[in-house]
Amino acid sequence: KNTMSRVVCPLILLLTGLLALVTCPHSKVEESFNLQATHDIFYHGVGPAWRSAIAQQKSESCSEVDDESSDVCNEVTANADLPYDHLQFPGVVARTFTGAFVLSSIARIISVIVPKSIFDLPSHPMAVQFLIRFELLILSWLAHVRLASSLEGYFAKNKQVKTPQFIFGYYLLITASQFHIPFYSSRLLPNTFALLLTTHAYAEWFNGRPDRTAIYLVFTTAIFRCDVLLLLFTVGLTMLIRRELRIVQAVIIGIVTGIIGVLITAPLDSVLWQRIVWPEFEVWWFNAVDNRSSEWGVMPFHWYFSNALPKGLLLSMFLVPLAFLNLIGWTKEKPNNNIVIDHTLLQFFISTFGFVVLYSFLPHKEMRFIFPALPMFNACAAYGLSKLHVMAVSVRKGAGISFISKGLYFCGLMAVVITMIGSLLFLRLSMENYPGGAAMEHLKNHFEATTEINTPQAPKWEDVHVHIDVAAAMTGVSLFGQRSVTHHYPVQMSKSGYEAENGAKDSSRSFTHLLSEEQSVQGYHVVDTIEGFPSLDKRNLRIVTNPAIYILERDGWLPKEDITRGTKRKPNWYYIVIALSGFIIAATLGLQKFLAEKTQMLASTK
Repeated sequence: KNTMSRVVCPLILLLTGLLALVTCPHSKVEESFNLQATHDIFYHGVGPAWRSAIAQQKSESCSEVDDESSDVCNEVTANADLPYDHLQFPGVVARTFTGAFVLSSIARIISVIVPKSIFDLPSHPMAVQFLIRFELLILSWLAHVRLASSLEGYFAKNKQVKTPQFIFGYYLLITASQFHIPFYSSRLLPNTFALLLTTHAYAEWFNGRPDRTAIYLVFTTAIFRCDVLLLLFTVGLTMLIRRELRIVQAVIIGIVTGIIGVLITAPLDSVLWQRIVWPEFEVWWFNAVDNRSSEWGVMPFHWYFSNALPKGLLLSMFLVPLAFLNLIGWTKEKPNNNIVIDHTLLQFFISTFGFVVLYSFLPHKEMRFIFPALPMFNACAAYGLSKLHVMAVSVRKGAGISFISKGLYFCGLMAVVITMIGSLLFLRLSMENYPGGAAMEHLKNHFEATTEINTPQAPKWEDVHVHIDVAAAMTGVSLFGQRSVTHHYPVQMSKSGYEAENGAKDSSRSFTHLLSEEQSVQGYHVVDTIEGFPSLDKRNLRIVTNPAIYILERDGWLPKEDITRGTKRKPNWYYIVIALSGFIIAATLGLQKFLAEKTQMLASTK
């Protein structure tokens, strides 16, 4: 009876994630580290870092024996520049390469399997970037499908409560209707890797394997996000209170899994960072001991509850409380639990809720920090919607109760549909949020137009030097995008960073082109303007943008008559968004109609 929902609902979640990936192909500064790392590992591998680490050891040995005159010592002390972005732009704290290494390795295997005569993957950098993000999307999608299956199995095994209808499909449908999980499922944030593993942890918990839940959470804490330690504490405390784990068992799991996690992450990261490092320990020290995260802004204690969760859940948040009300008592079945309170998911929810409460004590807050809480909130929302579904088809007739129950179920479905419409609006706004990445595409198009010029003053590409300022670098410029330009045109590129040693250079002398937030630079003229900073004009019901990044060209680089040639434009994704959005909404409504009819048939046969 659930065949249709088990096919359509996973497909809807996959399509919403794919829609976000296709319409927003660029990445912002929060994702920059892992994205640049996947580029470097895919194209350069770990070999250069490994050879450099060995050379450093030999160099130290030479200095100890004071034999620097030997050929071996002269060879190893020559410190060649390593082709890794993170060594020039290290950021505030070190991050792990584990996730980037796995995704890049999969992409390299695919590039070896696919014959170059069919498709030469390395020569298409943006295709490599899409493939790597698509890999992460598939892994995230599989995690949510597994959680939905585990949630359904949990109710099937629990004989004390009535099995809710179609909870597998409702979990995936509610997740797909929201913005953050589908949008970020393909984005290379450490939070996305942590969300993936914590989703598996919840699945193991519903499957009745709390030891594996603890293993997943410890592993996530040690490698990807040290703040999952808060979730590990609340979940672990719940397990100890409910005697799902013994104290000795919990300690052993924590120590053994923690050591294994460090042994996985520390060697790889130490080689690539060229120093001994356990990244998440440094992050924990930076945030917890030095308490420097507040340098990025301070929010009030209630921010997660008053701002982040309502924005993340939208109208589906009103379905969450229904999971803890015994609405099944309205049906023909006799209530099996307390008449008022349904405790079925209470222990799971309290642990996740406690995680958000503990995180609220930290002054700096961002939506992505509480991503691990969203799957459990969605599981409760799915249970609440399933209760409305059961009420609508099996409640006693008469006294207007049937009409009310069906009305409530309709309101629940509309909450999901309106949430999806709101999420599509967020997606449309996000499309305008990566002007740096769009600027790199437009620069490539400008160079394509330039190649059509056939005059004695036609440019030599070896003399072209492009500078990328901090604003452009933080809003979508990636090494994949840079390589997509340099692969066709042998130009030089350099960029500024917020680190002191990576400040902007004197562009008026050394660069022919600038990607800059500054419109007016002496000696340059604007050849293209990229819009950004999107906002919704509620009065006129339209999206408003403002100039964000300018492409500037040095005066005299081209003959004046050729400057006005213009830039080719990429097709507007707006119509694709509208088409796919309509398909997703139509599929959602069609599925709900099918489920209602199917359930009515099942109820009548009984």
